Amino acid sequence: MDEKHYENVCVMSIRGEHHLACSKIIIQLMHKVLDGEATTNEEDKLMKHIETCESCRKHYEELQTSTSLLAQLPHPNPSLGFTDSVGMRLPSKHKPLVGGWFTRHPIIVAAAIFMIFMSGYVYSTWNDNSFQATVDGKGHIAYHGNTVIVPKDEVINGDLIVQNGKVKIEGKVKGDVVLINSQSLQASAGHVTGDIERINKLVSWVWYHIKHFFQIIF
Repeated sequence: MDEKHYENVCVMSIRGEHHLACSKIIIQLMHKVLDGEATTNEEDKLMKHIETCESCRKHYEELQTSTSLLAQLPHPNPSLGFTDSVGMRLPSKHKPLVGGWFTRHPIIVAAAIFMIFMSGYVYSTWNDNSFQATVDGKGHIAYHGNTVIVPKDEVINGDLIVQNGKVKIEGKVKGDVVLINSQSLQASAGHVTGDIERINKLVSWVWYHIKHFFQIIF
């Protein structure tokens, strides 16, 4: 800012136009000087201006007083451990409840997943109306349509499972006979050493699979 411009600013201030000129130019220079960012030449120009501009001089003195008061305020130093103390009082990060519960109860989670898949399998097999017959062990069986026949003098060492059919036992079954939506045409107590289990409801079908599963494991 040249000398001529400062003189024009001062003249405008004397004419009552301080707000339009000084507030935009001189006041910016005041803050620059008070912040210690002004050059020696800029500081000299400011001092020369406020000697002739009463309004700017009063404003500069007010700024000096405010700056001095702020500098005299005490600067508290935080005590040792202050940061740690504040950090402990802050709310901790919430852990996902579901994930944490799964981690703490892995056996229950595994059992639940198994039951879900097993339920789907059992339900699908229950709705399968096709004829099936299996021997869970050793032995030979014969078929006549949807009828399973254990021939005379034949011994089944294990369980005989028949689904959606009929069974005729002329030989012997050393195990259980499981009839799923099926019926027995001939099976005396002497022909079957185990139990004859009839499953005609979905609940019984599910319970049968659960028992069978635990028998395999244990």
